[in-house]
Amino acid sequence: MSQTSSSSSIDVDVAIIGAGPGGTASACYLAKEGLKVVMFERDPFPRFRIGESLLPHNRPIFEELGVAEEVEKRFIRKYGAHFSDRTGARRSRYPFANAIDKSYPYAYEVERDEFDQLLLDKAEEGGARTYMNWTVREVLFDGDQAIGLKAVDNETGEQLTVNCPMIVDASGHSSLINRTRGYKHKSVLRTRATFFSHFEGAFREDGDQEGDIQIVAFRYGWFWMIPFKGNTTSVGAVVNEKFLAERDKGEDADAAMWRAIKDTPFVANRLKDATQKWPARTIGNYSYGASSYAGNGYVTIGDAGAFLDPVFSSGVFLSMKCAQLASQGVLKAFETKDFSRRHFVSYEKRVRDGQQIFLRFIQGWYDPAFLDLFFFPTNFMGIRTAIVTVLAADLFNPKYLWSLKLRISMMFVFTAIHRLRLKLFRRGKRSLIQQQPI
Repeated sequence: MSQTSSSSSIDVDVAIIGAGPGGTASACYLAKEGLKVVMFERDPFPRFRIGESLLPHNRPIFEELGVAEEVEKRFIRKYGAHFSDRTGARRSRYPFANAIDKSYPYAYEVERDEFDQLLLDKAEEGGARTYMNWTVREVLFDGDQAIGLKAVDNETGEQLTVNCPMIVDASGHSSLINRTRGYKHKSVLRTRATFFSHFEGAFREDGDQEGDIQIVAFRYGWFWMIPFKGNTTSVGAVVNEKFLAERDKGEDADAAMWRAIKDTPFVANRLKDATQKWPARTIGNYSYGASSYAGNGYVTIGDAGAFLDPVFSSGVFLSMKCAQLASQGVLKAFETKDFSRRHFVSYEKRVRDGQQIFLRFIQGWYDPAFLDLFFFPTNFMGIRTAIVTVLAADLFNPKYLWSLKLRISMMFVFTAIHRLRLKLFRRGKRSLIQQQPI
């Protein structure tokens, strides 16, 4: 017996695809200015997500959204980031208090189900309406102008057409608009995969360093260890193609993760007295970019535009910063009654500039010459200060952005010189071996 589903339509100012941190932040900013805002989220809340380590410059956004006090109550402070090699022989800590701007000396580590729900509640409190467990099937265009979308209730099959002059695509890895219009493309970053789980009772630092993230390089990639308030720690391994190629037939995600742990004494030692809460899960190749972040009647934010390697925990920050910056363009569009792309040219440039700084550091992370300097950085020309400033995500302040970029460029000059020294050293070593008598 066939079941017929009902259909209807509504008129709104802004439709937002996705209720993650970028989508809910957008809803907060826009609803606060009196716009009629609806959000569509395909997954029921609360729902699990990785991307649990935030950055200090999330905090001014929390203040603007009115959630700063609640975030402070619920989550552990993160005063810095530790980086080490697989054994812990080489370690370096970067306290956020040493950044150029010392106004935000800490961030937070968050369980995403609770954090995302907090932001959703705030958006709805501000007047946004959420269609939870609905999937956006199609964004509607008249020529190159976005004019609305079609969505369906995942449970009942009810269909809804939304007519609106502006769409914010915060659909995350789905990248709905960029994917369907052919703008999404492969990242310059290499193919990688992630295995992750949660543990009770993992070793953590004392005092103010208890909430610090641990990033651990090993021969196939790197680990994160993110401590939450209480006794739970998120642990994940981001691995390369070589690690995946060496998987035994039938090796599941949990076995693969434990193979990585056993290869990394620093991580294994911290987990020796811990209890794993659930078998490891996996996500495949997930770095990508896009040739455009906005068009007539729409703008893409956060992961819907691009996703970088998560080694420096940039994901949630960039999503929420995109929401902040893109909302300015949306409000300007409504003020002028002009919903063309021109209101987002500055937005796209600023976002790409910020992403490019993170991208240089991410590419450096996989370069042994960069790591040598990263573990033992000099503060000549303020290079160590620049590193901390990047790790704090303070990438959008025009007062010292040029100075920050100069210091970063100098760091990569030193990296290139060091890479050449390593190459000459290896060449000289091979030459000596070849000259040895048989």
